[in-house]
Amino acid sequence: MLTCYLDDSGKDPQSSITVLAGYVAHDESWQRFETEAEHIFRDKKVTLLHANDLHRTIGEFRNWRVLEKQAFVARICQVMSRHILLGVSMAAEKQQFRAKAKKSERKQTASPYSFCFNVIVDWLLRDIRIGRAANEQGISFVLETGHENNPDVERCFYAVRQQHKLEHILHSIRFVPKTSCRAIQIADLIAFYSRRHGVALERAPIKERARINPGVMMNLLAGSVPTRSFVATDFHNKGEIPF
Repeated sequence: MLTCYLDDSGKDPQSSITVLAGYVAHDESWQRFETEAEHIFRDKKVTLLHANDLHRTIGEFRNWRVLEKQAFVARICQVMSRHILLGVSMAAEKQQFRAKAKKSERKQTASPYSFCFNVIVDWLLRDIRIGRAANEQGISFVLETGHENNPDVERCFYAVRQQHKLEHILHSIRFVPKTSCRAIQIADLIAFYSRRHGVALERAPIKERARINPGVMMNLLAGSVPTRSFVATDFHNKGEIPF
């Protein structure tokens, strides 16, 4: 069976977009990833990879040089490249989403966070690389605990599963703390850096966006595992679950 680990970035009011991102692999591949990645963490004496701490060089990463941080992520990416099938990063422009939601006649619309989750579910079931495996073997989702919209994501998961009779494909959804595994920590890593890149693209004039450099960290992540990403800047009513 496949499992998709997802984490968010951009929950703070200062961020113009919210991102849900992470990685998909077979369960046995995740086990091998955890074992191999743990050697890297022990070698660097890192107990918890929090992307914000890494980027700001605080907490466990205090006094780390830039090249040391990049080398640490590069080693993790080498392990990821051997075991992970696909990365996903879905973002939504929060102000535009909420503006369109207010105009909607529906009684309940998804939050930007759960909207991103719905899109990722659709991606994984249709993706040319893993869609067949997802439909034949099934897929489960693991998200980090603590987000106020996790109940809405759970509601959407079971609503989609029931509406489209996907009980044999969408196996389960659960929520775990960041300390539980390295898989949820690397989901935090891609969520954090893809949000920074998405914000930079959104702020730049359209003609200049192709020249925006994603940065070393994002290049390392995207270069290690095929990654599907998108930033939604406009929305419309379609279907019963996503807005």
